[in-house]
Amino acid sequence: MPSTGTPPEELLSAALRLLAPRRRGIEELRGRLRKKGFGAAEVDECLDWLRERDLLDDLAFSQALARDRVKLSPRSPSALRRELALRGIQGKVADEAVDRVLEEEDLTEEKLARAAGEGWVRKQGMRVVEALLLDRFTPERERARRRLYGFLARRGFRGEAARAGLDSGFEEARNRLSEKT
Repeated sequence: MPSTGTPPEELLSAALRLLAPRRRGIEELRGRLRKKGFGAAEVDECLDWLRERDLLDDLAFSQALARDRVKLSPRSPSALRRELALRGIQGKVADEAVDRVLEEEDLTEEKLARAAGEGWVRKQGMRVVEALLLDRFTPERERARRRLYGFLARRGFRGEAARAGLDSGFEEARNRLSEKT
């Protein structure tokens, strides 16, 4: 339904200030505006006005968030969908956004897990890197391996994808050790 007119200046100004630094989902913006004390009906009208002018778009927001996550902080597709759901984006929109980003970036769950494992190892000190690669059982080795696996699990990787992330983490650890010598 088309909006009846321009929203009140104070409400529109608040909405645009929230949208200026980054895209937001409709539900996120609705919640933020309601917390500022604006009424439900006027917020809905403002959101409609913003959507009509392509200033608010759940699919574009979802794709931007998914793209940032796969590039900067890799996680599984299911974890991406969960994060979108927490931001009020569910169902077809979340699925389409994640699928599009993975296709555009030529990524699979296994590739994402490998990137996550490598990234984790790059951030660790040499003591952890060395412990990961110990041949014999030691508490340090097991602690380092549990930490890497836990990191991958928190990012939503399971089964074969988690194994690929572990393997890439070990390979990155070997690379770091060889650069050290």
